Amino acid sequence: MTVDTAREVIAFMEKYNRHFEELSAFVSEKRAKVIGDELTWLLDSLTTEQKYIMEGNDLEAKRLALFDKLGIGGRKAKELIAECPEELRNKLTLECTAMEKHVAYIKDTNADIIEIIERKLSVQEKIANKPRSTTSTYTGKGVKVTKHNTSGGFFGEV
Repeated sequence: MTVDTAREVIAFMEKYNRHFEELSAFVSEKRAKVIGDELTWLLDSLTTEQKYIMEGNDLEAKRLALFDKLGIGGRKAKELIAECPEELRNKLTLECTAMEKHVAYIKDTNADIIEIIERKLSVQEKIANKPRSTTSTYTGKGVKVTKHNTSGGFFGEV
């Protein structure tokens, strides 16, 4: 790999990493919103999440095209690092390592989000299947209760 090729790869990886930094921050915020049951935010964020997915797909397509153009298509990060000129090897290693960390974080956080949602749904299902409380608005003889027995206590008659 030439110095110029390495520089192009590094420049692209820097751009790709910026995208993954933003996506990591978004996924982190999403996890916090799931924990906090902020359903409105989650619904409103679907467009943002789709935007990140489309940008990621676009960047990956550009990476594949660039690597093919540079004659390094199909190579793994370790192979590129090994072929990289010595003076740029540390920078390429840094970018590849950052990418791996972002991808791992996003995968782990998304798995956490799914687990949290599944637990919350399980709790809701248990609550929904509980028998209703014995409190009703009818007497045991089927007569509707229109006035509750309040003795004018603390709040007076309600």
